Parts: sequence; structure tokens; C-alpha cells
Amino acid sequence: MSDHSHPRFRKGEASDYWHDLMTGEGKGLDLMSRVFRRFPTAPRCKLCQAPFSGPYAPLFWLAGFRRWKLNAQICRYCVGGLQKEKGGTEVAVSMLFADVRGSTSIAEHMTASEYSSSLDRFFSLVFEAVDSEDGVIDNIVGDGVMAFWVPGFVGERHATAAVAAGRNLVAALVADSVLAGRFPVGVGVHTGQAFAGVVGETGSLDFTILGDVPNTTARLGSAADAGELALSDDIVQAAGVATSGLERRILELKGKAQPFPAWIEKVVAA
Repeated sequence: MSDHSHPRFRKGEASDYWHDLMTGEGKGLDLMSRVFRRFPTAPRCKLCQAPFSGPYAPLFWLAGFRRWKLNAQICRYCVGGLQKEKGGTEVAVSMLFADVRGSTSIAEHMTASEYSSSLDRFFSLVFEAVDSEDGVIDNIVGDGVMAFWVPGFVGERHATAAVAAGRNLVAALVADSVLAGRFPVGVGVHTGQAFAGVVGETGSLDFTILGDVPNTTARLGSAADAGELALSDDIVQAAGVATSGLERRILELKGKAQPFPAWIEKVVAA
């Protein structure tokens, strides 16, 4: 597939391509995704809905709809010539960050195999919660996971989807028979304008989100206690979250000059 054959790509207008891709304003891929949804089965490309498994997957692979090596949740067709056409755009994005509290101490009281198994289970629960709301895993750093939602992937419900994923994740962690009480995890969700695109040098490119939003989301998630979902004012407003019953907390986030107000939703094991 040539670089410029993508339905959202206009030769010489990489910035327009990225804008259409991340905002969902390009129309060609919208029709494609409606058609591809008719073919079983999940998992699928987050953009065009091409199936990565199932009886029809080999046909899609032959047509170029294989998983992209930089992000296995997107197909190579949808990223087209990004390895040659680096770029991106500023877009409204909602993000989630979850990480393990006191991992050094936890690892000290487990065998290496037990810790690795528990961490894998944690990552699996994060992926399930994010994927169920059509989010994309941005990166895994140590014992923390960052995920994002953009309009081009989920439409205008990106903020609502991120909050739902956060709630589902905290509930799953609290209820998990292996991790509950042994693997304390806090989760934070935030939204705002950020840069979405491909950065880096040839051979080490990365599709990611950059700017204050991911940084703030990471700090917010790290400030949440185990079993807590920390929500910024921006995500509460964008997702229409009812704050009755939530705890108002003023946080001191690393790198932030001013105290950061947040809403805390707690999940208690049944």
C-alpha cells in the first residue's frame, strides 16, 4: 500500500492527514470501519476496525491490515507511511494512568516469579479495562501503565470512555482474588489538549501523546491511594461526572506550581 493511498491522506498535507486521523473528521475511514465491523472478530484495529483474528483475518493481513509493530492495537494500513511521514497534531485527548504503590516493598516479600506473575495480571486487567472502552495503551513504564482516548478513535465520548475504563479497572483490581490487598494500585484520569503523533528517529519511532496532559495524568494517578480513582476537574466536566458522594481533595502534584484540585472516587470491596 503506497503512503498516499490512505483515504485520509492528501499528498503534501501531512498535518491535514494527522488532524483528520486524530479528530475523526476524515470520511473515508469512517465508511471502511462500518464495513469492517461486519467481519468477526475482536481484537480489531482501533481505527478502521479490521479484525486481527478470526476466519477473515488472513485476508486482511494480505491486504496490509496487519498489526503495526509500534502499536499492536492499530493496523499498518491506518498508519500508512508514518515511518516516512513523521508528524502529529494537537487534539483533545483523555488519558488514564495506573501504577502499583510501593512496588519495591511488595517485590521484597515475593519471589521473582510471584512478582512477575502478579504484575502480568495487573497489566492484563488494565488492558481489559482500556480495551473494553476502545482506548489505546500508550506505554508501560516499570509498574505503571498509560492509556489514551482521542476523538478519531472513539468519537466525542473520549472523556466518558476514559472515566468508565478507570472505574472498571479500580473495581476489577479491588475484586481480584490474587491482587486485592497485595497489589495496591491507584488510578488517575485527566483530559485536555495534547500532541498526538509519531516522534523519534528512523528505527526508533513511537506513536504517543505528549504535553502537559500525560504528565498531569501520571502525577494524578500516582497521588491516588489504593482503590481510588482520582479525577481532574477537566475530566469531570467533560464527562459529566456527578460529584455527589465523591471526596474533594487538593493534591500537591510533583512539578505543578499550584495545588491541584481533584475528585476522588473510592471503590470498596463487596
